[in-house]
Amino acid sequence: MPLNYKLIGNNIKRLRKEQHVTQQKMADDLFLSLSLISKLERGVKAVSLDTFCSIADYLHTSIAELTADPNEPKVQHNHMIHEINGILESLDNKQLRIINRVMQAYAAEIAEEYDFADIPKNIKKK
Repeated sequence: MPLNYKLIGNNIKRLRKEQHVTQQKMADDLFLSLSLISKLERGVKAVSLDTFCSIADYLHTSIAELTADPNEPKVQHNHMIHEINGILESLDNKQLRIINRVMQAYAAEIAEEYDFADIPKNIKKK
């Protein structure tokens, strides 16, 4: 499947803006031209794999995320899991135990309310 440079450009732009980085700062930090960053974000220019990897590292992401369609359900699922992991990593053991209990209770309630048969057995109400 060929690369969708417009999609990649949109992903680069979205991630750059989420991190409150200007095109100029990104260009300066990566020793690239502002013109190149602009063309990348518009999807009209391709770069070497080395530069692409540098951009992914700079944006604290992966090549896979840069090339993925953010509207795909699996991508949205992975993004939510990543966000949840970020939250959980900041908690201590006591806080994690509390969150774990809350999540299990909430998942059990949802399973019961909506009759979800695919909720893992260890989460269902006892």
